[in-house]
Amino acid sequence: TMHATSSSLLLACPTGSRVASSRRAPRHARVRAAAASSTSSSPARLEGEALEAYMARMAEDLTHLFDEQGIDRDLYESDVSFEDPLTKYDNIDGYLFNIGMLKNVFTPTYTMHAIEQTGDWELSTRWTMEMNLPEFPFVWRPKLTFTGTSVMGINPATMKVRTHFDTWDAIDTQGFFLKSRSPEGVREVFQQIFDFTKQPDLETPRYQVLRRYAAYEVREYLPFLVAETRTAAEGASRAAAGGMTGGGDGSNFNPFGVLAGYIFGRGNQTGEKMPMTTPVFTSPGTMQFVLPSKYTDPSQVPPPKDGVPVRVQKVRGGVYAALRFSGVATDAAASDAEARLLDLIDRDGLTRATGAASSLAQYNDPATPPPQRRNDVMVRLEGFDRSKLDPPEGIRSLARS
Repeated sequence: TMHATSSSLLLACPTGSRVASSRRAPRHARVRAAAASSTSSSPARLEGEALEAYMARMAEDLTHLFDEQGIDRDLYESDVSFEDPLTKYDNIDGYLFNIGMLKNVFTPTYTMHAIEQTGDWELSTRWTMEMNLPEFPFVWRPKLTFTGTSVMGINPATMKVRTHFDTWDAIDTQGFFLKSRSPEGVREVFQQIFDFTKQPDLETPRYQVLRRYAAYEVREYLPFLVAETRTAAEGASRAAAGGMTGGGDGSNFNPFGVLAGYIFGRGNQTGEKMPMTTPVFTSPGTMQFVLPSKYTDPSQVPPPKDGVPVRVQKVRGGVYAALRFSGVATDAAASDAEARLLDLIDRDGLTRATGAASSLAQYNDPATPPPQRRNDVMVRLEGFDRSKLDPPEGIRSLARS
């Protein structure tokens, strides 16, 4: 369970230049002075030093969204209008109540990826929020992930936020569901809650969800090490799910057994037993076991015994598109999921990395009931801008309505 919030990552100025978020924010007095001077004669646009100070203060304040300090209510009008696909409040007390409820029930983690000026008196942010439901009654321990944007309108006379409109990437019709008359937001929440696929309590590569769309995710992985062996013949055209039990090339070679022998000590020169991890990756011609994160370089890992066809490699991390499916990951199921994922990223204008093969990630052992098995088909992307706001079409007019 994650309790800490993380903020982040960069600030974008109206000229397009970016300032690292580690830069210290100017003193609050500079923002207040700007607000005081604007009451008599408000400028046509928030810009220059005042804009930079305001964005820095807002970015820093949002790091406290779900911690004990909380956000600064003085940044918001008393009658601020807050709206997202599930809730709508017309005052600061309602907005703070919603934040408190989320904090106490769901232990959320909020990460801001970018903040930019999107209007004369308007700022927008891009973010990821992850939430954990309580173990009772949610014994299957679902984890909810939302990505989206926030559009904040600022009152020039007071320099306070007067409107705050949140969007979710996973839905098409934005706005409070009773106002928009769209069930998409409610349906998205229930689909995530009642996703019964299970991830074992084993170490897994760390990643951040950058976009959660209705059918797939875009994730950024940190680097990790794998132990790798061959599956099907070189040049196989797709991820071979059947490689879990055989080489796929007519031989009796068992890649899973080879890798299991290596990590359990029988197949490495020191006899070291390494803890199990998840998932098992298969891609054309190869199978990979993830190695524990205590190893950060291949030189730290026990070498395989002579004649054991295992090599240790570092996966450099990066941005991947991933489509999850349940059930038994047969070759046909994996191939179908791969085709759907490639169609989706093509539709959304994302670029598959040159020469990147698709891979299949299987998280569960064969004893797990098929409806509870988690499988991901993944493909590396290139040129993905993690800080791009990428708001839904027409969102600015909706936010101002």
